[in-house]
Amino acid sequence: MRKLVVIMAFGLVLLGCESKSNLPEVKAPSVHMDATVAHLTDTIGNPDKVSISVKLPQEKVLSAAKDYHPTTGKWFDAKNGYNLIVSSTAEEVEAGSRVGASIEKIPAERSARFQITSRDTEGERVQLITEYTADINNSIDGRLDFSYKIPEHPNTNYFLSIEILSPQGDVEDTMISRIFVPSNELNARLTVKEPLQSSNQTELTLYNAGPTDLYFGYGYSIYQKVTEGWKLLPDDSAVPSIAFQLKPGESHEEGVSFPQKLEPGVYRIVKQIEGYMTDVSARLAAEFEIKDTDGS
Repeated sequence: MRKLVVIMAFGLVLLGCESKSNLPEVKAPSVHMDATVAHLTDTIGNPDKVSISVKLPQEKVLSAAKDYHPTTGKWFDAKNGYNLIVSSTAEEVEAGSRVGASIEKIPAERSARFQITSRDTEGERVQLITEYTADINNSIDGRLDFSYKIPEHPNTNYFLSIEILSPQGDVEDTMISRIFVPSNELNARLTVKEPLQSSNQTELTLYNAGPTDLYFGYGYSIYQKVTEGWKLLPDDSAVPSIAFQLKPGESHEEGVSFPQKLEPGVYRIVKQIEGYMTDVSARLAAEFEIKDTDGS
């Protein structure tokens, strides 16, 4: 009887081992450490002084373009239901990008003259960058397309002009678009409010000191300071797909919800920003602390 009991017990041990080996392997949650977070700061450049770009206001464009024939509305007046322009670059562009315009159908016996000129802070002409004149013979089914690679000069205003010329070469109508290449410079600050006791949320503020508009979206990353460095707190909450453009001298406030109850310690909120229509970007980190409930 004793031998039987021993054999049965040995069989149970084997069955237990086999059963355990068939169980799915449980992996420990991965911990993402980011060594770069330790070197991030809450500012870039000098956010204590606002720098305004030299971008010309739209209302100043026509008054500054005294070197062009006035607009008549004969060919470029959308209000009268007749406008030859299909597309035209306007507003801000990145340095070195292509700009241009397209005319739907060149009028009979007319020609179109395209120009790009650089401008000073008052809108006065500095330099003729390029010029292109074409007529029906240069078109594709009457359509004219013009494009040019803008110079890589930051913080510069340009005018893109389109003139319709009569058979005698006189200007019959003019259309002018403002083009601006922003500075490759960021001056900004990221701050975060100290969370209230037992609160699971706070608020961050991004301030732009210019001269470039900031471009960014909703979202941030929260890191906890641990012995090994800075540990990313996993967060699978949804983030609205909305882009913001923040002008110099303005601030953007964003609510922050913690993905879990934070234990006492030091944390950093990291946010990515870019210069609008530039190739410059930065990661800013605003630091806060969660204290023990007894205040120690």
